[in-house]
Amino acid sequence: MLRLSVAFLTVLALAGLLGVSSGCGGSQDNQPVRIGTLLDYTGDLATFGPPMRNGADLAAELLNDAGGVLGQPVRAVHRDSGTSQQVAMEAARAQVNAQGIKAIVGSLSSGVTLAVAQAVTVPNQVVMVSPASTSPALTALNDNGFLFRTVVSDSAQGIVLARLANELGYKTASVIYVNNPYGEGLATVFKNSFEQQGGKVLAMVPQESGQATYVSELRRATEGRPDVLVAASYPESAGVYLREAIEGGFAQKFLFSDGTKSQEMFDRLGADRFNGFYGTAAGTPDSNAGQIFRQMFEERFGQLPTNPYIGETFDAFVLLALATQKAGKYDGPAIRDAIRDVANAPGEKVGPGDLKKALSLLRDGKDIDYEGVAGSQSIDGNGDVRNTIEVWKIEGGSIKSTGRFESP
Repeated sequence: MLRLSVAFLTVLALAGLLGVSSGCGGSQDNQPVRIGTLLDYTGDLATFGPPMRNGADLAAELLNDAGGVLGQPVRAVHRDSGTSQQVAMEAARAQVNAQGIKAIVGSLSSGVTLAVAQAVTVPNQVVMVSPASTSPALTALNDNGFLFRTVVSDSAQGIVLARLANELGYKTASVIYVNNPYGEGLATVFKNSFEQQGGKVLAMVPQESGQATYVSELRRATEGRPDVLVAASYPESAGVYLREAIEGGFAQKFLFSDGTKSQEMFDRLGADRFNGFYGTAAGTPDSNAGQIFRQMFEERFGQLPTNPYIGETFDAFVLLALATQKAGKYDGPAIRDAIRDVANAPGEKVGPGDLKKALSLLRDGKDIDYEGVAGSQSIDGNGDVRNTIEVWKIEGGSIKSTGRFESP
């Protein structure tokens, strides 16, 4: 996994807060096509943000190597969303109002993405594509078609997680979940599906981010001695209550979600303590697109981390750029109306290694069908994609894929 020093993370966080862009091609004089990102460098999801930023920067570099968009360079303009609705809304307003950005990749937390969409992007007719917000609530949002995602909804993950719990022989479970639309949505889908299969959820316990201790929540969750404790939270908070769960003897068996798929978190806790335990996250089987992306990423940034949503970030950035080219202008409604044209069939299939070809086809007025790192990326009428969920495992102290990729 890519190791990042505290100093480097601090620089990234400050860059996001100050709105410093990646410098990936183009200058103000060249009137670059600016695509914003709202990723997390501080807060409960801070461990996920930097590698995702690298995915966006790689996309910008490759697009510029392919000749840019609308005859101009592409520039990634990064802001920290801080795992905070208020921080993210202020960052989005700066991007939209001060910098004229019409397309944004973000955010991570579903609650943050929903807040930014409702308060900033939808009213200003700005397209936003989330690479990580998995709450089913995004599907139902009245967004006038301006909100999309490149990650599969938790309406799928919750079912696969419940199926996994049943296969592992757990008859009872309790869930600790982050108290926001992501956690609530995933926990609810898991409960409904697990109980349909004959299991019983003893407790559903919400937790607030940033607390020094979660002993009270653990006591509530483990009353009745469930067979397994499901952690549906984010790394900073989950790291606190997982340590307390083990050291206080509250639980011995765990299941994890995408929000806790963090090697950094497990390393801090002592990853060997969790050997043999499983989790789920959006993921797709190995593909030509995935292999090409891994090679390009590792040539530029070093080893590809096991963190989720790096490929989804790359795909989101690429789709916004290709939709801008298809639209023929950098305009929110036009990009919105063009994004399915570049993501869905019919059209010539193109992938991460074919961006020059993709842009050339679009310039010639031809159709394309982008096949992404994170799967097909075909977008339905709600702005959702329908890709698979990966089952992963802690083995030898490391997060490893089991090679299982499932749909509900």
